[in-house]
Amino acid sequence: METQTQLFFAANLIFITVSLFSAVIKWSFRPKAYKEHFERLFPGQFYVGLLFFVQIFELIYLTDIVNVKALRFANAFSLLLVPPIMLVICRKFFFPKMGTTNLEKATFVPAMILIVIFLLRVTGLATFTPQGRSAIIIFAFAVFLIFFALTIRMGYMIKKLSQGIDEFEYADSTDFSHSFANYLFRLPTLVCLILAITYICNEPWVKFFTDILLTIITVLFVLFTLDPWKEIEFIEEKRAFKYIVENVETKSKNRLSDSRFEQLRGNLLKLFEEKEIFLTPHLSLDILLRELSTNRNYLCETISRSGYKSFYDMVNSYRVKYAINLIKEEPESKMLDIAYRSGFASPASMNKAFMQQGLPTPSQHRS
Repeated sequence: METQTQLFFAANLIFITVSLFSAVIKWSFRPKAYKEHFERLFPGQFYVGLLFFVQIFELIYLTDIVNVKALRFANAFSLLLVPPIMLVICRKFFFPKMGTTNLEKATFVPAMILIVIFLLRVTGLATFTPQGRSAIIIFAFAVFLIFFALTIRMGYMIKKLSQGIDEFEYADSTDFSHSFANYLFRLPTLVCLILAITYICNEPWVKFFTDILLTIITVLFVLFTLDPWKEIEFIEEKRAFKYIVENVETKSKNRLSDSRFEQLRGNLLKLFEEKEIFLTPHLSLDILLRELSTNRNYLCETISRSGYKSFYDMVNSYRVKYAINLIKEEPESKMLDIAYRSGFASPASMNKAFMQQGLPTPSQHRS
């Protein structure tokens, strides 16, 4: 076997092996930190594993690495099947109530038909004229373009969803839920572009570099989504906090009676001032709801009527005060240690919180 062919074989073998291993992880790994909430927190986990598992069909190319037809099949298979599965994953993960659209379901049919045609061609069970081969290749790319358009739209929807997650649901903009949505919205479109370039070129060297790149993306994605210390609970599109604030401002009418507000506010302040719940890493609104045994609307109204812009604003105001005290009492401590002990996910998050509170940076406080 020539050195060049060995490189192609090695890259594809690594890609298939990593993909299959990733599928096993996604189907079997259940961090104890999630306990019984795993299915609710990761509704698209089965399809993530499926996306990795289908790469086993690349074996057709691996066993006949010098065959141009095998290369075309591998490229067409990825081009036609990966984008629709990614769309299903995104919908189940970010928009579980919406379900898969009829257009996405309908385009699965020609995609599967084309994959069978390419399979028949590479196995020698069917032959086509040059004109027929060109028509099939063009038709496959046309089907892909539909999915590509849907992928761009999905990315825009995810980006829109990520805006405000830190403000209304989580106490830190670097929490997993916010950063995950903020980065992931680019991933489906990026993968589609990589697959389109590989399909159009249909060259072994392009396939070689694609295998390496997709292997890296797969490894990073699996590692990034396996952190057991980070929750992933996305807010609904109609954010409850914003709705309550607008109601208070426009109608000047509160849902809570004064006595109920004072009671809930007292319990909330007890959590923050006595139990120091703001020091909890990755603190979310959902955690407060469980502690206070109330609903989202009442809690958001209590936070608003207490003089805070949002849950995010309230938590960070306490964290900033706590961090300032630590800086004064322990001037030799590292900022990384100060940030973690104050409940922030990182020093960068702490700096951002200081700025949003209209205060000098932690370093300036120290000096």
